[in-house]
Amino acid sequence: MTNLYQNLTALLNREQRGIAKITGDLGGGSWAAQTQSGGNIVLSGQAALNQRVFYDIRTNRIISQAPDAAVLELGV
Repeated sequence: MTNLYQNLTALLNREQRGIAKITGDLGGGSWAAQTQSGGNIVLSGQAALNQRVFYDIRTNRIISQAPDAAVLELGV
């Protein structure tokens, strides 16, 4: 039998990804970015100007580089 607390924690702590385009270098590993919806955010991690990145929505941490292609969001 699995631990119910561990299952619940794993479910609630899942990474929620977003896509943003890096628009400026703020120094110290911080980056100004624009989300797909046009919002401005500050991300932390490694990136380059004009690069699209995946980031964790809850922590604003850059996860990895995203493909530079048109992205379409479909509602479910």
